Amino acid sequence: MRSAHSRNIFVAVDESTHSVAAFVWVLEYIKLADGDIVTVVVGIDSESERATTLERIKSLIRAIADPYHLKYQYAVQIIISGGGGFGAKLVELVDEKLPDLLVLGSAGKSHMECFFVGSVSNYAILYANVPVIVARLTPADEVQAEKNAASKSLSPMFNHPLWL
Repeated sequence: MRSAHSRNIFVAVDESTHSVAAFVWVLEYIKLADGDIVTVVVGIDSESERATTLERIKSLIRAIADPYHLKYQYAVQIIISGGGGFGAKLVELVDEKLPDLLVLGSAGKSHMECFFVGSVSNYAILYANVPVIVARLTPADEVQAEKNAASKSLSPMFNHPLWL
């Protein structure tokens, strides 16, 4: 149970480099206090993915939060999007739970890609009834992510802090 003064920060994570960077951004730049809750929101296509997704997200939280940010509370909220419409489902959840802040990563799509396939972050900015922050990777972080993806010699969890 949250105290009257605690905050709940939602972070939408799809396990991409950009969304994981947004989670790291929350831990590094949002001044969290005891009692605050960081809720990682993840979308899945079907109920059959719930258990494995939950375990992966818990591992992600342990890898990123360890050892400096474990004093905060973490929660995982899974949304079944049915293969599409994650932005709308995310905004529905936000409207229901009313977190203090929603943080998303920017997928780095071009304007044309956003026009044709949409953008969860743009949808959330337009329709969420809470403050929304889109945390974007810097160009240097993008280059580092590409290098790490090309080498893939280690498990992603060992490439802390951005799980790149």
